[in-house]
Amino acid sequence: MNEENTQNLESAFDKDGLLISQDPHWYACQSNVNNEDAAKKILEQKIVNLALQEKLTEVYIPTKKVVKLNKKGIREEKFVKVHPGYLYVRAVLTKEIAYIIQSSSMITRIAVTGGVYKPLEDGYIERIKAELLESNEKVTVQAASDIKLGDLVNIVDGHFKHMQGKVSSVNAEGNRIGVLLNMFERETQVELDILEIEKVL
Repeated sequence: MNEENTQNLESAFDKDGLLISQDPHWYACQSNVNNEDAAKKILEQKIVNLALQEKLTEVYIPTKKVVKLNKKGIREEKFVKVHPGYLYVRAVLTKEIAYIIQSSSMITRIAVTGGVYKPLEDGYIERIKAELLESNEKVTVQAASDIKLGDLVNIVDGHFKHMQGKVSSVNAEGNRIGVLLNMFERETQVELDILEIEKVL
């Protein structure tokens, strides 16, 4: 980076390390793991109570859909945090707004880089949202996929992740799949959850 670019970057922030801008930007905030949802709810209530909707426009926690079979063989969907211990706020980050965020219960601090509250790269959160939307739709389709004997499948989860094999059996409910894998120079059948495999198209 040349001297002119360095000076321009430094001049973009004030003495408190806040970006000099009237436009909202995304910032990463740290929270204790498993407290992200509570932190989001508390901060959103603060935004309403203090009428800060124009300065603090959105609070976002990236989540990914996971589908598993419970002990009874019934599919259950749940959403897990993609970045545990983090939530993201879109804000015009003034000194007042930074204080309100960091004094909010369950939020430990706004992430700092090089002594400044550096916003995330433009488009970063939008890309995450688009990728998770696509991923969540794919999980729903895969959960209902029809696996047949002889199908070639990739193993996408569990102890045999990244291996490939052929379907050798399917139980009556269609949720447990036998797959032949080449291990130790011979074919070995392993039984897998249907959600641990992906059909090779």
